[in-house]
Amino acid sequence: MCARKKRNLTTYGLLLLVLHLLASSCTKDDSTVSYNDYCYIKSVTLGTVKRVVEKRDRQGDVVSTIRTSFAGSMYAMTIDHRNNTIENRDSLPYGSQLYAVLATITFDGSMVAYREKGSNGEWTAYNSTDSLNLTTPLELYTVSNDAKSNRIYTLKVNVHRQEGDSLYWKQCESEVEPLTGMTDMKSFVLNGKLMVLGQKASGIVLAERNSTEAQGSWESEQLTNLPYETDLQTLRQQDGTLYISTSDGRILSSTDAKDWQQMGAIYTAGLTLVEKTANYFYAISEGRLIRSTDAIAWEDDALDTKADFLPETGIRALTLRQTNGSDRIVMMGQRSDCTNTVVWNKMWNDGWKAEEKDATWIYFPFSADNTIPCPRLQYLNLLPYDGKCIAFGGASMDESRKALDVIYISQDYGITWRPGTELHLPALLEGTEGCITSTVDKNNFIWIITNAQVWRGRLNRLGFAQQ
Repeated sequence: MCARKKRNLTTYGLLLLVLHLLASSCTKDDSTVSYNDYCYIKSVTLGTVKRVVEKRDRQGDVVSTIRTSFAGSMYAMTIDHRNNTIENRDSLPYGSQLYAVLATITFDGSMVAYREKGSNGEWTAYNSTDSLNLTTPLELYTVSNDAKSNRIYTLKVNVHRQEGDSLYWKQCESEVEPLTGMTDMKSFVLNGKLMVLGQKASGIVLAERNSTEAQGSWESEQLTNLPYETDLQTLRQQDGTLYISTSDGRILSSTDAKDWQQMGAIYTAGLTLVEKTANYFYAISEGRLIRSTDAIAWEDDALDTKADFLPETGIRALTLRQTNGSDRIVMMGQRSDCTNTVVWNKMWNDGWKAEEKDATWIYFPFSADNTIPCPRLQYLNLLPYDGKCIAFGGASMDESRKALDVIYISQDYGITWRPGTELHLPALLEGTEGCITSTVDKNNFIWIITNAQVWRGRLNRLGFAQQ
């Protein structure tokens, strides 16, 4: 039951209440009628909501306007009777139009009236056939059947302020001194810091940014003990430890990216580390794909086709956890006899059918069923993002594409690659010359570093609070 609060009604509200009581007293029933003091809202359900979304290109110009609608009932309104508030925890999509929305309000009491919150204007009797302006919060006024109790709720409808499927960029820094003149860069996140390894005249150096937040500062570059033969693009991370390979057959590891120690034994030939999982090191050496549990003893891993199609240079890889619990390595790279990037996959699910030790590497050939391969790009960047694989980089080898002009997206683990229509790269970086490196942090921000510039962007919906 409601606490008995003394509230002043406007003339309209009093008239509405009197009419209700008179109608009740005119019934021809000799039985005694008792009225309770219940006054509370049971539920609020939104009807159809219109939505208008403007699609923009990477320069910010409107290219199309999409008008749709959706059932507001999909977004539950939560009622807090202690604080007398009603709102949707899961915000409505960006572009939702709330100027005229039908709402079904069920309640216990004699009436519900509403007005704009904070207006102190007259109350309007609620009618389920009348549309409400929900662009600003409303006050909902309820009165009990015995006219002795009342309650006022605040109704607020939350709408996302950003288009969920758009990616917006911010330039965090430019002309970063530790990054100036750095070549063959490799970026990553370690211990909450954005880090970049790269070549300079003094050797392989490390640049550290003290945060992955929008505001941060860079420390002076530090010389590492990585040898000249290190292939920085083979840097892999597993459970907080970094691994990297050298052209003379070594695997090195580090927990701080500054001090590196050799693991296992020196291999008999040059190694290109492909990936490090919890169980294995995977590497390519002399046209063979090999694996090892300890970086000492190596064995050939199983391939579904000839090793002739393994990548030779520019090898990139990532490991994804699929929704069904399976793990998958996506490996990409270049071959001198291929005009596009070659792609291999290895998939397993430990403890269920195919375990990692038994899984076979699968080659995705170019065919009539695969007409959208990833082009050969200089400084190829391969990232896991939003459950997909994304790729971008410098100019294409055939000069048909400029540097950083498009993000290629694969939803089938590297088989097909389509230029993104919603996900754009920073327009100011198009045509950039020089090394490009990128990484993704735990908050789903993509970081791009090139020419001593640092950019940060995120798909809007990946930043929405999860309720």
